[in-house]
Amino acid sequence: MNTRISKILIVSLFCMLLVQCKKEEDDVLYQVVNTVSHGDNLKKDKSKTNIEFHSILSTNLFQKPSSIGELSRIDRVLQSCGDRTLINEVVIGNYMNSPNVILPTRERMIDSTEKFIEETYIRFFIRRPTEAEKTWFTNFINANKSNPLFRPELVYTAFATSDEYMFY
Repeated sequence: MNTRISKILIVSLFCMLLVQCKKEEDDVLYQVVNTVSHGDNLKKDKSKTNIEFHSILSTNLFQKPSSIGELSRIDRVLQSCGDRTLINEVVIGNYMNSPNVILPTRERMIDSTEKFIEETYIRFFIRRPTEAEKTWFTNFINANKSNPLFRPELVYTAFATSDEYMFY
């Protein structure tokens, strides 16, 4: 009840302000500042270090942080190999095959598609999906409902290996 009254008051105040605002002179110049508008956190341009990437990833997938020893071991492997992307994909694959990984069920992904999409974007990208992203993923999940091999770990792997996830 209180929120409804607050909304009514806000709308009333806004309407009163609109009525009271009027142009006093014909030669008044209104200056508009052009600004680029982005969605939440879409402009990520700082690359995560190996340890940051795997620390955040393991926390996302296991809901608990990795040990310093494990993160150091992964960092040494990444430093010794020239192909960071390949090693990240191998590690992500190992994480997804772990019995301790915490994933939503396939049924939850299909039955609560919109909620699954929003939670996945927030979990991995720390932002809400745009309307276009929601529409695309909803259509993609709906098109793959009958494929029993289409599982949440495939979606999570795609997010974890994406360019956006590599940056913050």
